[in-house]
Amino acid sequence: MKTKILSLSLLAALFAAVSCTKEPVIAPANETCEADYTSHPGHAAYQDALNYYASNSPAPGSVIGVKEQGQPEWIGADGFSNLEYNTAFLPCTQFRCGSITKVFTAVVIMQLIDEEQLTLESTLDMLLPEISGRIPSAELITVKQLLNHSSGLKQPTDDDINYQLSLINNPDFIGGMDYKSRLEHYVYDKPLMHVPGTESYYSNAGYWVLALIIEKITGKSIAENIEERITAPLNLSSTYLTKQDDHNVARGYNFSGNLLKDVTIWDRADSDGDPAAGLVSNAHDLLVFGEALFTGNLVSDSSLALMKETTSFPSCNGDCGYGLGIESWQTAEHSGYGKNGSSLGVDANLIFFPDQSTTIVIFSNYGGGNNKDVIDLLLDI
Repeated sequence: MKTKILSLSLLAALFAAVSCTKEPVIAPANETCEADYTSHPGHAAYQDALNYYASNSPAPGSVIGVKEQGQPEWIGADGFSNLEYNTAFLPCTQFRCGSITKVFTAVVIMQLIDEEQLTLESTLDMLLPEISGRIPSAELITVKQLLNHSSGLKQPTDDDINYQLSLINNPDFIGGMDYKSRLEHYVYDKPLMHVPGTESYYSNAGYWVLALIIEKITGKSIAENIEERITAPLNLSSTYLTKQDDHNVARGYNFSGNLLKDVTIWDRADSDGDPAAGLVSNAHDLLVFGEALFTGNLVSDSSLALMKETTSFPSCNGDCGYGLGIESWQTAEHSGYGKNGSSLGVDANLIFFPDQSTTIVIFSNYGGGNNKDVIDLLLDI
């Protein structure tokens, strides 16, 4: 099971600084959800599973969504999305999705492949000659390697001390950068972590480069591509990549010593608008997207099969094998495909289990990973 989280060194440094960094919190609008899930035939059992998950999590708030193909969805929420105003977490509350964003970016790439505008073996020097001289071994780095984290590109959040210190001490500076500026400051003219295609190294920067490829081929921004190709056709009205007013989005929390702290300022700075980690959505929209993707309604069957193929390397020790934008998931009892998105105040999960034809969304506004035993409970209902 994938549980990618921020580096421990960054967490430790942040917690040392968090007590002296605080931003004003705007009151969220009074929110109501039109959908009523109490009449769902599995409501009582699903609610028990949510209660179990919430009671075993330090998160202030949680939401779980379940959608079996051909059956109505169920979504339940628990706790608070905003502790400053004791705002209840509702089934329709929007939240940051972290690296689930990568699935959306990967879908756009695979659609372009289906349209024969590039291939998985297209190389960086062919697609982006204007930057290839600034990335070592650009002639070896392929689209597939960018998608499955084997390109060797860095991961500034984890391995660049200048990025980490800037994020901690000056989140407005990091938050003011778009992904192109981050490539300029933290990736270009830097050595690779390994020879392309020989190891896995998780890298948001690979998805920044994929966004450049998408924008060059289509002449439109990555946000426009996601809207036109995914969110508009699927009517995902609560999903967006662009930076927007976020006072209605669930705030993120983590511990500094024994105190639970609001860490939204860092989550926002590190992710908002980012094609690797910046998506905002809610449980309903992610359920619709997940079912559409894994039932073949967004990419061709051959492209979906390629997305699910996991590449691992002999040096891999643990969960370091990746598919194309998605990852394989293994619980104690079930196997699936999906993506985890984690940051300081985010733990978001979108998983599809083919044997049960079921899509599951689990979110809590506490970062660093949460126990996922509840998945087996949900699938056995």
